[in-house]
Amino acid sequence: MQEQIDGVFRFRTTCYCCKRTFYAIEGTQVYDHVKRNRKGLHCCEECKNRIELEARLELGRRLLYGKF
Repeated sequence: MQEQIDGVFRFRTTCYCCKRTFYAIEGTQVYDHVKRNRKGLHCCEECKNRIELEARLELGRRLLYGKF
């Protein structure tokens, strides 16, 4: 659902990881993704950072232990 508050558009969507509702504010990458694919899977900033950290840690483990 698109809303306009104080002249700024934003979409309200649900995070697929934590199931919390968050707002994608106009001008951000998340807003563009939500605008293009409203029925798609989107994640909030907190979950996005956690997923990236886990991916980096896994890559580090693979490089350290040589398991590809």
